Amino acid sequence: LLLTVGILQDQYDIAHLVRDQYQHFVVDEYQDVSPLQQRLLELWLGDRDSLCVVGDASQTIYSFTGATPDYLLDFRARHPGATVVKLVRDYRSTPQIVHLANGLLSQASGRAAHHRLELVSQHETGPEPRYAEYADEPAEAEGTARHIRDLTASGVPASGIAVLFRTNSQSETYEQALADACVPYQLRGAERFFDRPEVREAGAALRAAARFGRNDPLLDEAHGLSAQVRAVFQAKGWSPQPPAGSGAVRDRWESLAALVRLADDFARARPAATLTDLMTELDERAGAQHAPTVEGVTLASLHAAKGLEWEAVFLVGIYDGMMPIAYARTAEQIEEERRLLYVGVTRARRHLTISWSLSRTPGGHAGRKVSPFLDGLRTAPTKTGQITTRTRVPPGGMERGDTTSPRPRKRTPARCRVCGRTLTDAGAMKLMRCEDCPSDMDEALYERLHAWRADQASRTGQPAYCVFTDKTLIAIAEAVPEQEGELARIPGVGVRKTRRFGAQVLAICAGDERVEGGGDD
Repeated sequence: LLLTVGILQDQYDIAHLVRDQYQHFVVDEYQDVSPLQQRLLELWLGDRDSLCVVGDASQTIYSFTGATPDYLLDFRARHPGATVVKLVRDYRSTPQIVHLANGLLSQASGRAAHHRLELVSQHETGPEPRYAEYADEPAEAEGTARHIRDLTASGVPASGIAVLFRTNSQSETYEQALADACVPYQLRGAERFFDRPEVREAGAALRAAARFGRNDPLLDEAHGLSAQVRAVFQAKGWSPQPPAGSGAVRDRWESLAALVRLADDFARARPAATLTDLMTELDERAGAQHAPTVEGVTLASLHAAKGLEWEAVFLVGIYDGMMPIAYARTAEQIEEERRLLYVGVTRARRHLTISWSLSRTPGGHAGRKVSPFLDGLRTAPTKTGQITTRTRVPPGGMERGDTTSPRPRKRTPARCRVCGRTLTDAGAMKLMRCEDCPSDMDEALYERLHAWRADQASRTGQPAYCVFTDKTLIAIAEAVPEQEGELARIPGVGVRKTRRFGAQVLAICAGDERVEGGGDD
């Protein structure tokens, strides 16, 4: 852009050639142009005014790139003869979704808010937006995956569903949950979590530390796995304190912070774990997420979702501190966060779910609160272990007749069936034991199950983890179920997969060699 502006400013003959070739201009998303882009547009136009711009100041979400809605809002001042057409008919979303979107903007402040439009849906009525509160982030991801599976079973194509989050570092939990639920997905606007350059570099640094760290005085002084991971990252310039502002530097920090949290969870589940053990865990997670590109559910940040739409949208992690994000401190920054949520809401055509979790990890302090942007707008959330009615919640609290119990029942933490310790790592919870506790797995049975899974995956043309993940196969080989009920209770199996694969798996567990490597889909 800088070079083009320089050429058009300094080389009149080239500017004349360009203006002669291109006479009429249309600029979309005009609320998000930067001063540099605006200057280029002016140089293209010259002294002409054959220009049409389309924009919505309520969707300005790229101020960190220098974008400003001022050029849109001041357009008539610069072009007094311009015709202004207000586009208020919404042909995308149901009246229920449009009503929520209008409500979000009705609470906004600032210059953009003064120019907001009251949208009018052109669709027939649809379901009310759904609100869901979860005890922790893994439960939120698992619940989202279950609800997505229900939608696909009801006829909504996976390609018509999106899970949208505030930061790219949130994707890993949902990649894992969808993989475990055998739901195909694709990541938009960013690499898969383990494909990101900073994550790959961090993995290489951890792998080197695991191999040669005995000669590193920094690692010698770091006691415990979590401290060692922090020491490795800090040697590469990472700091426990986040950088100010947003953009690429913040995204890199968030990715490494997500790895630190993952290491903390792993260390809690396996106090004696080493860096080598952690790398094995990361490799397994990466393998589960590196499925072939498929037409599936879209995972994307709210910024990457701009301009797109889906039949069903899940807005996840909508708690205070993530929406608005913690580093949004000024009134202008907070209002941009509100607009970002507005963009997310208006991506949905018919189904919209907004969810949040009370803590990051199972059994953690439940100190989070739902985003204040939803105050006075949301219906009562569905809560685990709690009966709710779907009534409108006023700003002051519950309405009369709301049967929501005042306190959700606490989620019972999963405990190791060998030593009794509380489990926090997703893989350990699937095994129902600490990964460093002794296993009573039938090795021969595991090999038979592994061969059967490979054959199933080959014949159905899907990744092996979509049949069962490695940890689920281990859990089956440890439990050696004899009946369908026993098999269904194993984490990662459930009723649906029991119906599909139960007869074959139980036959393999019973030693029937005729099933191995074959069987019906």
